[in-house]
Amino acid sequence: MSEAPSATHTPMMQQYLAIKSEHPRELLFYRMGDFYELFYDDAEVASRLLDITLTSRGKSAGEAIPMAGVPYHAAEGYLARLVKAGRSVAIAEQIGDPATSKGPVERQVARIVTPGTLTDESLLDARQDALILAVASDQNTFGLAWLDVSSGRFLVSEVDDEVGLEAEIARLAPAEILVPESSLLAEAEWPGALRRQPDWCFEAVSAREALQRQFQTRDLDGFGCGGLTVAISAAGALLTYVKDTQRSDLPHIRAIHLESQSGAVILDAATRRNLEIDQTLSGGEEHTLYAVYDSTVTAMGARHLRRWLHRPINNLEAIEERLGAVSSLIQDYGFEPLREALNEIADLERILSRVALGSARPRDLSRLGSSLTHLPLIRSRLPKASALLDQLADALPDYTALTELLERAIIDNPPVLIRDGGVIAPGYDKELDELRGISENAGAYLARPRAAGARQHGSLNPQGGLQPGTRLLH
Repeated sequence: MSEAPSATHTPMMQQYLAIKSEHPRELLFYRMGDFYELFYDDAEVASRLLDITLTSRGKSAGEAIPMAGVPYHAAEGYLARLVKAGRSVAIAEQIGDPATSKGPVERQVARIVTPGTLTDESLLDARQDALILAVASDQNTFGLAWLDVSSGRFLVSEVDDEVGLEAEIARLAPAEILVPESSLLAEAEWPGALRRQPDWCFEAVSAREALQRQFQTRDLDGFGCGGLTVAISAAGALLTYVKDTQRSDLPHIRAIHLESQSGAVILDAATRRNLEIDQTLSGGEEHTLYAVYDSTVTAMGARHLRRWLHRPINNLEAIEERLGAVSSLIQDYGFEPLREALNEIADLERILSRVALGSARPRDLSRLGSSLTHLPLIRSRLPKASALLDQLADALPDYTALTELLERAIIDNPPVLIRDGGVIAPGYDKELDELRGISENAGAYLARPRAAGARQHGSLNPQGGLQPGTRLLH
């Protein structure tokens, strides 16, 4: 069991235990050089789940302190396995300078990785939504709020009984569910990782205020949510939880949408399971309705198809619009050139979310620029005989300035991580090019004739010193 910091612990272990005390429910990845280390109970759990060696470091009360670690550069794979097992991980990074630190280098938790708040590409299934759901209740009414942090889709709904609640949870298949800790909901068995949250997180007034601050609005009427109470309580709790785990204001979450129960065919959990929409009774995906229909070429399209199949609409006008669009696409095989253009589109939803969260990698930016250059081509290949397709064409903007900027700024095949260097293209920034030249040709730079440099730049005074304001790097 983890201990409280004491004088018998080294300064480093005191720091570790202080951070761990703030995150008792998460495994703590504590950065030490090129490794994330875990101690005490966390080390024993990680050793078992990840099949890594359990060692020890120092002693406490005469007993060896269990320790296990994973390499920093390979952490994503280990995180994926822990999240799949339903565990959450707090990641403590070094934020201090080892050269100037007195005692242990300062560390703090940079993010918390949970099953429902994943944004890293390596931890996500590209063709399936990664949802986190919050549920609140008021007598027989249940309020639901769910969020895909990786794309920014934020929705709410209310149902009138437990059958409707079970049907919605079966449809959404969330990776993580938040419920009030004193509610009967906390005693039920739910799929996914269950998180019992303090009741005050679901307080209606503060939840509404939190949402209004997030969207910078005076009320929620413009989102169609003004008359909701229980669902707003759930949404506020969800927003607070995700902000805490991401250590971010979530700038990509700009709206919340009401999903009406009257706009679709409601399938109860048993019916949905027996229909094998995207999962067979044995748990596989092969030969499901989704597997038969899925011929999408983008990850965004695959996720959208799943949503459509799980929530079939009952609006006749909308159904006829979709059928008209399909007819236009299949006429003379008009969909083939469109598929060819779509094949070049990256997962823009998730890339843009990582950009907003400050976690985008160089290749995200490269793929973003490449994808945006194909939007005019996609627009030109949409058939003109469908009102719905015309609307889609009109909704595709041009990002000429942004694509030109990304093309000039990022090299064609950037490294995976920005710390590897070489991301910015030559010619984009004159000063950076100059510094690179010095770094790569330091010997030649130092061997330059001093007198010529002094005459050209006026950098030496008559006594041989530097003139005030002279730059050392040219």
